[in-house]
Amino acid sequence: MSAEREIADVCIVTEGTYPFVRGGVSSWIHGIVTGMPDVRFALLLISAERKESKLAFELPKNIVQFTEVFIHEAVIHDEPCPGRRKFKGPFWEAVEAFHTAPSAGDGAGMHAQLAPFLRMLTGLVDPAQRVVNTHDVLFSRDAWEYLVRRYEARADDTSFIDFVWTWRAIHTPLMQLLNADIPPARCYHLVSTGYAGLIGVMARYLYRRPVMLTEHGIYVRERKIDIARADWIYEEPLRVKTVQRETGVLKQLWTNFFVRIGELTYAHTDEVLTLFNGNRNLQIELGCPPERVHVVPNGVKTDVFAKVREKPRPNDGIRRIGFVGRVVPIKDVKTFIKACALVFQAMPNAEFLICGPKDEEPVYAEECENLGRMLGLTTLIFTGPVDVREYFPKMDVFVLTSISEGQPLTILEAACAGVPTVTSDVGACRELCEGYAPEDRALGPSGLVTGVGHPRETADAILTLLRDERLRQSMIHNGVARAERFYRQEDVLSTYHDLYVKWAQAPDVDLPEGR
Repeated sequence: MSAEREIADVCIVTEGTYPFVRGGVSSWIHGIVTGMPDVRFALLLISAERKESKLAFELPKNIVQFTEVFIHEAVIHDEPCPGRRKFKGPFWEAVEAFHTAPSAGDGAGMHAQLAPFLRMLTGLVDPAQRVVNTHDVLFSRDAWEYLVRRYEARADDTSFIDFVWTWRAIHTPLMQLLNADIPPARCYHLVSTGYAGLIGVMARYLYRRPVMLTEHGIYVRERKIDIARADWIYEEPLRVKTVQRETGVLKQLWTNFFVRIGELTYAHTDEVLTLFNGNRNLQIELGCPPERVHVVPNGVKTDVFAKVREKPRPNDGIRRIGFVGRVVPIKDVKTFIKACALVFQAMPNAEFLICGPKDEEPVYAEECENLGRMLGLTTLIFTGPVDVREYFPKMDVFVLTSISEGQPLTILEAACAGVPTVTSDVGACRELCEGYAPEDRALGPSGLVTGVGHPRETADAILTLLRDERLRQSMIHNGVARAERFYRQEDVLSTYHDLYVKWAQAPDVDLPEGR
């Protein structure tokens, strides 16, 4: 580690969230950092590209370093390569082995993935042994010849040009990450696999320090959903050969990449934390060693939201239904808007609030606004980012229509604020509304659960709560009791503080032979 830089106790590595974007994960990170003033944090944020952004959170004083890596920046590293003459072919063999190694289900699979990754890391980053630079990897004759071989072996039924550009689009972020300036720390805490996972694996083997991972949503699963729905990835026109069509070659390239780095992260992380047992099972299916995975649920500041419950409610005869979250496809805001249109037909005195940022995917946000206008929703309001403590008192029902979630903090916050929930049946949403253990379930439901992508079911559930005040009040009571008994922020902070102490004080990790 460099003696010139302060060594943090913990380096948190996150992708596209804190401190510039509001949301559940960002709020969770901010709560962790502000809740531990005695811990010195470094923060490494992976962003798409350099742009002028306003902080959504004021950085706490105990964040002693802040580093941002821009994975889509057109930066080409062309430093001299001392080992260029003696080593070219083996580098490309390492690239091929990284992409084709068996899944990391056992020790042999883990080594088969890690060894080529470390050869790539050494061959690109180590000043004394560097044999290629990013220009070589993306644009050299060796790269071209490698792509021709790979195309002929695996993708010769699709466009070669599209194959080349897809490969470059996948590997440009990888090159940026391999050249990232990772802050030194006594341990590293990843908030996802994916690109953050690669930083964690690099940190483990560059600094020999432990790495822990907390997944809110399962990154690999969410990327699969995003890629399957993506219209920016070219697919060949459908040729009808069978009744069932497989994912196109180019989409499969993207999917395989995120699966591979997910496996690599799981295999080389010292401790994996997740929010509920359903997530844990998915992580194990995706290659995470079962003995490393532990469940630590989200927590909410019950004392803060107890004060929110005391705030006066509007008495204007308008029933307000609120959505809180980013306006992005994975939150399926369009299903919420369609459900609102059905509620509006039955209850014209209803008002609908979409509380969350629209700038992450502006095209989708514009589509949502157009959908609301097309459906005649004159009382649909896009508020932008808000302080939920000011908006929950205005809501009669909180709605979440996501197609993928972990354990949404907003459901806990809504419950603690005295607002019942209607949610799609994803992640831990059902257990947050109905309980996860006998003692929890005995409290009774605090919300209604619907199918994914079902506007009619969602609308019917909203109307049920709006029309049955006795049921709504019962769910409010149950939600408060559930949050205060099972999801206290103090308990979460205590658990993470103990883990940080454990891993920050742990000895250096052993490196594999031959490193």
